[in-house]
Amino acid sequence: MRKVLRVGMLAMLAGLMAQGSARADEQVRRQRHLVEMGFFAGTFFANYAHEFYAIDPPNERRTLDDVSPELGLRLAYLPWSWIGFEIEGGLAQSSTTGTNDADTPIYLLRGHLLAQLPAKVAPFVVIGGGILAARSDDPMLGDDTDPAFHWGLGIKWYAHPQLAVRFDGRHVVGPRIQQGGRTSHFELLVGLSVILGWEDDRDQDGVPDKSDTCPKTKGERGDGCPWGDGDGDGLKDNVDKCPKTKGVAKHGGCPPPDGDKDGVPDETDACPKAAGVEALKGCPDKDGDGVADKDDTCPEIKGEQAHQGCPPDKDGDGVWDAEDTCPEVKGDKAYQGCPPDKDGDGIHDGIDRCPAKPETKNGFQDEDGCPDALPKKIKRFTGTIRGINFELGKATIRSKSFPLLDQAAKVLRQYTSLRLQIRGHSDSRGKRRFNLDLSRHRAQAVVDYMKDKGIDASRLEATGLGPDEPLASNKTRAGRAKNRRIEFTVVIK
Repeated sequence: MRKVLRVGMLAMLAGLMAQGSARADEQVRRQRHLVEMGFFAGTFFANYAHEFYAIDPPNERRTLDDVSPELGLRLAYLPWSWIGFEIEGGLAQSSTTGTNDADTPIYLLRGHLLAQLPAKVAPFVVIGGGILAARSDDPMLGDDTDPAFHWGLGIKWYAHPQLAVRFDGRHVVGPRIQQGGRTSHFELLVGLSVILGWEDDRDQDGVPDKSDTCPKTKGERGDGCPWGDGDGDGLKDNVDKCPKTKGVAKHGGCPPPDGDKDGVPDETDACPKAAGVEALKGCPDKDGDGVADKDDTCPEIKGEQAHQGCPPDKDGDGVWDAEDTCPEVKGDKAYQGCPPDKDGDGIHDGIDRCPAKPETKNGFQDEDGCPDALPKKIKRFTGTIRGINFELGKATIRSKSFPLLDQAAKVLRQYTSLRLQIRGHSDSRGKRRFNLDLSRHRAQAVVDYMKDKGIDASRLEATGLGPDEPLASNKTRAGRAKNRRIEFTVVIK
């Protein structure tokens, strides 16, 4: 029977160990400093040749029950997940067999080294020593305490971070009734242990949940979080040489080299040693005309691509249109791009009808370049125009002045290039501010009348001079009347 139990126990434990020899569960493997407190129950198989005798040699031999129930407590400390130390205390309730059936409890107190495969289902081995003590009512046994050595195999199931289920098979070696001999006892145990110090790690990244900033996500950093990509360039920060600056993989996560700091990488920069603009592949463009300086015929002057970076020159006289007074007539630089002006009247020879005679600047046909005089019709309406009268102290034109103004309007319609400045004057009686306003309003009244007669407002200008330009003394009645007047002046361009 004992041989069968031995073989069966060893075969069972060997099978369990083979089953548990799979790759260790990461969750268990990472545990440190675990304390396991629990109880166990099982059976104690006492050898018939035991040495639980108070008197050696005894007068008579006593055998114990083949199978005795056993209960006990255990306490283990595992500094690492694969090895630790454990102490146990147990009681096997046995009795002597035969006609003198007497209670013989067997006490166990022992300690051992425990080595296990760190896995969710962990096979283990124990080896250690302690004492076996019997306290028997049979006078042939009495009380006896013996040293004992033991080893065992088992398997432990970490059913929960705070709970473990355990199965043990033990071989206990103690003294034999024959002097100097040894005998073997066996135990089969099942136990339940409470675990203290377990550090849960749900994402199995090696950082316990209590210290894991990202407890549900398997991380790579010390805080239990995965490496991020702070600059969004596709490289995780732990391999990115420039984790705060968006770059490219072939440069280790850093931006491509840009020696001239113009924002265009050297590898695509047509001018890598001179800061330029992206639109011109990194080449500079001083005048901002969109033509790179290296291709710009006029790099200091803003021009056009169609003219190799120079401004246009329609007439081809070498003076850019922007500076050419005569951009459509080929001229000379000395005349701001216009042809020469022999008579010096400001009208170049190309359009001067009288290139040898200067223009008379009198506001009449001043663009043809020829000398001329004002026609009599125009002359009549220059200077002081007598006959334009107003209501006393007002800017209301008297009706008797209308025929004269109608004639003036007729002349302006005939000579369409003519422009007039209509100037109002007053005498010095009264306040100067009043006289200035009155003279201006009267001049404007004449302008408004002309506009009503179809004369473009751009050809007329109203000015009020008040008493500032008298023609005669304001001390006499005649002088004051002379000073109150409207003047027409031809505007010379």
